[in-house]
Amino acid sequence: MLHRYASSPRAFTVLASLYPPLMGSGIRVREIAPDWTSGELSMRVAPWTANTNGTAFGGSLFAATDVLYGALLSGQLGGKYQVWTKTATIDFQRPGRGRLHCSVEVPHTEADAVREELVSRSSTSVVHTAEIIDGRGDVVVRADHTMFIRRRG
Repeated sequence: MLHRYASSPRAFTVLASLYPPLMGSGIRVREIAPDWTSGELSMRVAPWTANTNGTAFGGSLFAATDVLYGALLSGQLGGKYQVWTKTATIDFQRPGRGRLHCSVEVPHTEADAVREELVSRSSTSVVHTAEIIDGRGDVVVRADHTMFIRRRG
């Protein structure tokens, strides 16, 4: 839904950071490249975003891994395509504390390959891995998302 109202990377950055499920989880989209090839977000673990152990709530960690790839791919493909998460698995590797980061890249070649595949098919899927890193550079979460993509209409 965010992408429908955010036709530019700058607008997406602002709207995503104000989107209640992300904002309530302490997730802030920091940057989206002008050509939609990369993005970065941060997540601050605070008392109201933590679990009973005082570390990052798992649902918030999952949300942080889910937001960037679909937005970047959708931004590159344009409004004639729909992109969403079909399935995902998440591996919690260590407790998340403090400020956490997630960076995602979607090269033009990847978006071009999806677009080319959809010339002869009505839909396709791609797998993307996202990691959340803590302030020491350690992986907190690794999540594999299978993204479903189809032409609109």
